[in-house]
Amino acid sequence: MAELPPIEAPTVSAVYAALQHNRRDEDRGYLGMSQFGTECDRALWYGWRKVHDPEPLDGRRIRLFETGHLEEGRLIGDLRSAGMVVTDADPRTGRQFGVWSIGGHLRGHLDGTIDGVPDAPKTTHVLECKTHNDRSFKALLKDGVARSKPGHVSQMQFYMHFTGLTRALYVAVNKNDDQLYAERVRYDATAALQLVARAERIIRADQPPSKLHDDPSAKAAFACGWCPARTVCHDGAWARVNCRTCLHATPVVDEGDAGRWHCARHDIHLTPDEQRRGCHQHRYVPGLVPGEQVDVDEGRETITYRLADGSTWVDGAGAAGWRP
Repeated sequence: MAELPPIEAPTVSAVYAALQHNRRDEDRGYLGMSQFGTECDRALWYGWRKVHDPEPLDGRRIRLFETGHLEEGRLIGDLRSAGMVVTDADPRTGRQFGVWSIGGHLRGHLDGTIDGVPDAPKTTHVLECKTHNDRSFKALLKDGVARSKPGHVSQMQFYMHFTGLTRALYVAVNKNDDQLYAERVRYDATAALQLVARAERIIRADQPPSKLHDDPSAKAAFACGWCPARTVCHDGAWARVNCRTCLHATPVVDEGDAGRWHCARHDIHLTPDEQRRGCHQHRYVPGLVPGEQVDVDEGRETITYRLADGSTWVDGAGAAGWRP
């Protein structure tokens, strides 16, 4: 007989429910430098283009993320108490250090910079603080950050590249027993430039990048199993309707940092609220429709597709074509 799951205490349920109710959804409008732990350009493009619903978080996972934020402050306090100088806010703004590129569509936020590191007391470092579970921490001890957490190294390479610093200090804590780990990471100009080029390729792409795996059930495609884009990427689900899934909208890549989007249909720059809402002139980016494009009528502004089940769907044909 299968073992019954433990019954959750009403107090715990109430706390979790309150956390979910009070949580503000993160509507990150940019491609984050912390997201490059995946090899899949398509997954990054889908997330940035708001193709799929955001991953739902229950109360326990909300607490887990909060623990990481709280631990960051504690680690900074520990480093300061050991005589190191941590600057965790930009003196010009009083807020967390931010770096950006590609018209503001690529962004990152540093935990801070640190001076007086005992290994290299004269060198200013980018500071990156992370929490690990026991299994992840043991892999970190065994293999170092580059092998065990390449996404964290990518994040630091971005930060060093855009701040002009040549070293980063990676400080990690084991959430199970509070053991600490620190490692200095060297700036790699080639790796950093490759990351920036990858980000620009994703941002400028007007169609979804190629799939990393054609068969999500293959052994090599294990990451597809927990990817929030799987239903759209592999299972034929429809993308969300918003400006970023519309072929009329394009990101503005200029010298600014606003991360602007322009709508060719209405010839306007779109506010974040307008991007979320979309409009009834929405026409899907063709690569997001789970079917084959078979016709275009420029006069009626419609695009006809043959769907996987053999039926025909006309994007832009009024109520019959509109998919909320």
